[in-house]
Amino acid sequence: MDKDTKQMFTRRITHANSTQLIVILYEMLLVYLEDAQTAYRREDSEEFCRNLQTARECIGELRESLNFEYEISKNLFSIYCFADRTLAADIFGNKAEHIDALRAIFTKLHDTFDTVSRMDTSPPLMDNIQDVYAGITYGRTDINENLANYDAERGFRV
Repeated sequence: MDKDTKQMFTRRITHANSTQLIVILYEMLLVYLEDAQTAYRREDSEEFCRNLQTARECIGELRESLNFEYEISKNLFSIYCFADRTLAADIFGNKAEHIDALRAIFTKLHDTFDTVSRMDTSPPLMDNIQDVYAGITYGRTDINENLANYDAERGFRV
């Protein structure tokens, strides 16, 4: 994942509610799977393993976020465990056999959670976040971004 993509995810996370965070995790997972497949094609095994390991960490976060008060959480837990074992096997075997199948599964789950997140009107989890305004001024080749509300104590508060 390149620096700009990480920055975009970071901005989205700061403005997300709990359902939107799950959607963002799915998107991050899909990006890492895509990056792993690209690294495999380039025969860069170190990058391939690093991306699959980071994808496994995303799956771990998804697994940790499950609320077992709902019946569907048990099914999702099984899917996440299967995907984690499959990616571990791909890492240790240095092969990319299962990435396409996992991408298909997680794309469907992403689309489902994205639909649900559009109905969720709960407030963002983070308060006192830094505002970013893009497009107020333009550079020679890109849009300049301005930061507002800079404070050392901004972000998540319990």
